[in-house]
Amino acid sequence: MPRNLDRFPLFPYSVGRHIQYHHVRPTGFPVNQIFLIRSGMGMFRDLESGTEITLEPGMAFAYPQDRGHEYHPLSHEPWHVAFIGYHGRQAHHFLEDIGRQTSTPFRPDRFDECWEEIGRIWQTVNTQTVNRQDEQSMQELSVTLYRLLLMLRPSESLYGVVGRQEFETVRNDALQKAIGLINEHFTEPLLISNLAGVVGYSVQHFQRLFMQEYGVTPHQYLQNLRLQRAVQMIMEDAEIPVQDIALHLGMETNYFIRVFRKTYGCTPGVMRKQLHQSDGGTPQA
Repeated sequence: MPRNLDRFPLFPYSVGRHIQYHHVRPTGFPVNQIFLIRSGMGMFRDLESGTEITLEPGMAFAYPQDRGHEYHPLSHEPWHVAFIGYHGRQAHHFLEDIGRQTSTPFRPDRFDECWEEIGRIWQTVNTQTVNRQDEQSMQELSVTLYRLLLMLRPSESLYGVVGRQEFETVRNDALQKAIGLINEHFTEPLLISNLAGVVGYSVQHFQRLFMQEYGVTPHQYLQNLRLQRAVQMIMEDAEIPVQDIALHLGMETNYFIRVFRKTYGCTPGVMRKQLHQSDGGTPQA
């Protein structure tokens, strides 16, 4: 966070993309939050009103600060959620200004772009590239957040009808089955050739269809899921050995360290030291 919270109209406070489990916050979270659902289903409960909302893939959901809530997964499929908390002079009214009311789920037209934008902010913060004295870095984070929130605006088309129909139409049963298998077994040794065989495609055709649908290769999707789980494990346990993380993810240790460094710019051990310094790391949603 910037030392002077009034320097920017909008600025990220917390950010991440994780498999979410049960969370209870009786007094709420200190800033406004936005959630994006990638896979699985979950229940969000407003502890003040008792209202319960089911959150499904493709949905986004905004929630105001300091309001008690809890949420938990509903499906056997992992509940993969991106979140970002933000503050600043314009934080309280920005969503209303762009036509998105808080506490009401919606389906962004540009969901995939929003998901990737949160990933870029998350990676920037967790690789410690932001210095509170570096005006340019702070401005770039603020601009990225502003761009993300603008992408959440409703389109001028009949999105409410057309978008929902498109989303509810299963685009490809085979690819959804493959995604389900990856999400369920990503901690096990998985071969893309085996996934392709299970859903009835050649490896080349499967990878081409997967790339067209999700914007990444099956291997990249699997690797991203594993690395996100690795960071979560590091955040949850400051003492866990790197070898145990690699074993949990079904990866050879040296390969895991190499891929981790290439993705985050540091080894798992270095990130652990950074995240468990006196500031406690990046707050989670």
